[in-house]
Amino acid sequence: MHREPISDVPAVVQFDGIWLSMQTQQDRIHEDSRRRKRHRKSGKRIVVLVALGLWTDGSGKRHILDWEVADKEEQATWERLVQRLWERGVKLETGLQANVRDGSEGLEQALDYVYGSTLVQQRCIFHTLRNVSDKCVGLDREGKKSLLEQAAAVYQATSAPEARARLVAFAEHWRPTQSQAVATFEREFEQTIRYYSLAGMVREVVRTTSRLERTDRELRRKFRQVGCFSSPKGAEVAVYIQVTRLNAESGQDELVGGFSLART
Repeated sequence: MHREPISDVPAVVQFDGIWLSMQTQQDRIHEDSRRRKRHRKSGKRIVVLVALGLWTDGSGKRHILDWEVADKEEQATWERLVQRLWERGVKLETGLQANVRDGSEGLEQALDYVYGSTLVQQRCIFHTLRNVSDKCVGLDREGKKSLLEQAAAVYQATSAPEARARLVAFAEHWRPTQSQAVATFEREFEQTIRYYSLAGMVREVVRTTSRLERTDRELRRKFRQVGCFSSPKGAEVAVYIQVTRLNAESGQDELVGGFSLART
């Protein structure tokens, strides 16, 4: 598993970590509410590290390239996944142009180690806006909607200098009442506008968050449908099944906007 060569390399790869629950059975016995003897269970969180390919040929194709089940998001676990992708053929010289990632420091370090500084690392705008939303204080629904619409409009700029100017205007307007949200937006901003160094459809795929948001929701919903896992191997099998289902629901591998399973 995880070793099949990838010949159709996407221009963009999105990385994300999806946290799930795992329960293990202990030797200790206890009585439940009906006085039946049961093994005690202990629970812990595990994370599924996902690499999703996004093509820029106009097909809207999304393709799960690989994944890794891990205890936490750290450089070593991300590095296993990223290194495996590189070994399978996902390289700059074969067509890769950029990656989209969240704020995981371990993932950033893993990408730097495997790909160096030549690969465009784009912070996910969807995750950034969600972080800004989480820092809003005292706003009603309409107020928060207005703030987020203005934040999203910053990314409609035609150039990086224009985007920076829009950020300044946004900050001047909102800082008096939403200082935490503004500080969050400013802190992550430069990493979210690296797509301006890209061209054509690649820039649009990275900039436009709708496909990434939809993908994120679908993956989380499918993985969480299986509930708790009893072991890492069980989690691995469950992830495989859910990816297969996503593929089947698309009707066919090449369906526009559908998922395709690359891993055997």
